[in-house]
Amino acid sequence: MKLKTLLAQPPFHDIKLAAGERGVLNDITNVTMMDAPDILPYLKPNDLLVTTGYHVKDEPDELVRLIGQMAQKNCAALFIKTKRFFGQLPSEAVLLADDLGFPIVEIPENWSLGETVNQMLNIILDKRTSELRGAIDTHKLFSGHIMSGKGLNVLLANLTELTGHSAFLCTAYFSPIAGDDSLAEVLSPFKKWASQHGSFLSPSSTFTAFSTLSPKKDYTLFPVYTHEKKAALLLLEGPIYPTEHVKLLTIEQALNVISFELLKEDAVKQFTRRIRNEFFSNFLDDAFSSEEEAVSRAKEFDLPLKQKYICAAGRIDAPEEEWSYYTNQKELDEIYYFFEKELHTMDVPCHLFTKGETLILLLKVPDHVKDTHSFTASFLKKLQARMSREHKMTMSFGVSHLCSSLLFVRQGYKEARDALKTNRLSSGPSSVHFHRTKDVSELLRLLPAKDLTQFYKHTVQQLKLGNLEEEKSLLNTLFVYMESHCHISETAKRLFVHRNTVVYRLEKCEELLGTSLKDPDFSLQIRLALRIKHLLNT
Repeated sequence: MKLKTLLAQPPFHDIKLAAGERGVLNDITNVTMMDAPDILPYLKPNDLLVTTGYHVKDEPDELVRLIGQMAQKNCAALFIKTKRFFGQLPSEAVLLADDLGFPIVEIPENWSLGETVNQMLNIILDKRTSELRGAIDTHKLFSGHIMSGKGLNVLLANLTELTGHSAFLCTAYFSPIAGDDSLAEVLSPFKKWASQHGSFLSPSSTFTAFSTLSPKKDYTLFPVYTHEKKAALLLLEGPIYPTEHVKLLTIEQALNVISFELLKEDAVKQFTRRIRNEFFSNFLDDAFSSEEEAVSRAKEFDLPLKQKYICAAGRIDAPEEEWSYYTNQKELDEIYYFFEKELHTMDVPCHLFTKGETLILLLKVPDHVKDTHSFTASFLKKLQARMSREHKMTMSFGVSHLCSSLLFVRQGYKEARDALKTNRLSSGPSSVHFHRTKDVSELLRLLPAKDLTQFYKHTVQQLKLGNLEEEKSLLNTLFVYMESHCHISETAKRLFVHRNTVVYRLEKCEELLGTSLKDPDFSLQIRLALRIKHLLNT
């Protein structure tokens, strides 16, 4: 309790300060009554001392020393019965008390010290009881809102009404959750500052107050602790002081209820996430009885059939051999929640799923977007930058081609997964790999070498290419000719020979093979065989 508050209550409201008026806002945490000469070692900060001054009645200098040392110890005040032994306070004591701002109050002669102390304690306890009763009522009010399903917005509106401060709830990364929409607009500079300098929260305090320069406004920040590593943040507009006990009790009750509500919402989200992941996994594995059932189920998750999609598959850039499966899943869950909150602040409609150790982003591509490559790359780079800045982790993505409808998402997922798998190990962190259609050589590399060798030998026998193998120049000329789309001049340029030499060799090939090189079926077979021969030799 403040000394000023105590002096405003009966029977102390008729007593005037004898000295040290500047200290009327001192806090009182304990009331002590003592007349022993060695009183000083027993005094603590914010103690209020009630005494007759008997032990210093013959030594006014000792009273002056007592006042000085009580002020040094940050004691609250000195209540002294001056008429009993002093008659009046020594002028030196009054001057020192005024100079130090240490309050001295003269107790009436007809008051007993025991009665004075009891009156003080009763006033302090009544006030404390009133504060606690108010805190309980506030807790009931906030809990009632949550239990009735009114949600965080109603709770924050009531908190604003009770405290007089606009309230807003955001994540540890300053992404909005609930509250006064006008405060959401001020989060951008806070987010930028936090990304460069770290957390706003002071580790040694239950709340943090700060001011902005442009515009000049004060804010107070309270952490809301849940199971997550980083606490959510309750932002209140305006300064809140440690001496505002009733207001702080109200906010404390709100923080407790908000914490439980966030835990409840998180439990619901986990259940919803599990259901969504089960659906998407079944969809990708084609586990539904028919396409009609798959499309019908997809509508429940806001995935329309006639919609353009791009599928991106992401995995954490981490040394997997150093991470256990549990650690990897835990980190993936945290990134999932981070992305989920970040996506609310972005303009691109996107669905989140997980499958094993892969995070899947299914982007809905607006009709007006023409360059899907740039559109997707820009979106993913923003997410990666935010993740690296806020979460101190990186993730690489593989990206599919544009899926013209929902049914093509299965193939899109395979493309995204293959793009990530093919390029992830050979690239640095936070990379984005787009799937590209493989050329003939890349497709052939996917086949076992044994099968390729068998196919080549069979083709050699069927097309009588063995005759050409004896003359390496003929076989090489035939290969370059086919790869040059049957252009003689281009073939001569690549082989660094005269055009007539190419014509002679090709005529020799036709003579040995007994067929025209311009026959389409022959051309296809020989080009495949020569490609395979080239792959087998490399």
